[in-house]
Amino acid sequence: MWKKVFFAGSLLLGIGLFVYVFRKFGFHEAVAVVGELGAAGLTAYFLTAAMTLIAPALAWTILMRAEGMPVTVWTALRANFMGFPINFIAPTMFLGSEPLKLIYVAKTHGVPQPKVLATIIVAKVQEVGALLFVMVVSAAIAVWRIDFSREWRTLIVGATAFLAIVFGLLLFMFVGNLKPTVRIINALASIKRLRRRLARLRSRAEEMEHLIHAAFTKRGGLFLASQAITLVSSIAILIRPWIFFWFAHRELLGMERMCGVYLVTNVINSLPHTPGGLGVFELGMAGFFKVVGLGEANANAYSLVNRASDLFLILVGTYLIVHLGMQSLARRVAKGEEKMDDVAPPPPPPAA
Repeated sequence: MWKKVFFAGSLLLGIGLFVYVFRKFGFHEAVAVVGELGAAGLTAYFLTAAMTLIAPALAWTILMRAEGMPVTVWTALRANFMGFPINFIAPTMFLGSEPLKLIYVAKTHGVPQPKVLATIIVAKVQEVGALLFVMVVSAAIAVWRIDFSREWRTLIVGATAFLAIVFGLLLFMFVGNLKPTVRIINALASIKRLRRRLARLRSRAEEMEHLIHAAFTKRGGLFLASQAITLVSSIAILIRPWIFFWFAHRELLGMERMCGVYLVTNVINSLPHTPGGLGVFELGMAGFFKVVGLGEANANAYSLVNRASDLFLILVGTYLIVHLGMQSLARRVAKGEEKMDDVAPPPPPPAA
């Protein structure tokens, strides 16, 4: 019940912020700017938005095939597109669409769920790594080229450095096979009431971290190829404002402003917020565009185009969910009823 209340409250807050931003900074002016984009501009923007799902799917396929799983690119693409509507409405503190992707891929190709889950985790680490890499570069360029106040500079540099350090430590633990999940479970197992519940989870976590460590270390060339392809999705997010300004105004947007939009976008997306960042994203764009002199009408127009691309991806994902008969599973995943820890442990190896 509390999840439903939280979702309803956050949705109402998002709608309220959305209406506030467009009433304050002008809806009709934003629509006029969107009209200047034309069919070519909208198509280019939508394709760029789709690349944030296509590139990770290609990279994920490389990881799965490297582990001997005969998974096709089309399966990974369908899984990623089906996951988008769920990720859009699920706050970032929940599991998102990973259970749906896991079960769909495992059932479609008859491959073990733990192996698929291990590649999902590695793929997610790669996505976060790509986002943070571009964030670090973007923060350096934005701070160097944009005349931010001292407080804003400190906040940007501090937040980016903190995220990079946390990610670096997590990556070091996985690559070094330090078993962070198992260590946390062992610490919690000191609580007598939790000991029995955590015993089964510990065996699963240990096997899972072994598979993740192998995926990181056994096939370095394929891992780097997968990481490079994943980086394309982050670059696609970076160049969205460039596409918008070129087609809307035939204006070449400066790199520092592109980097600034990228930073604001990913800071918003990395925090628990309203469904799809509704209202919060629009407010962030309006504030940043005003600070750097890009205009409130352009901010609202950019937000509208971004929402239109979200709607496009939601429609594609929803169509696939219905077409492939995944409605029931998608509904359970969206409600948080399908857990990642429901994955069955791998069968023991046959006796010699």
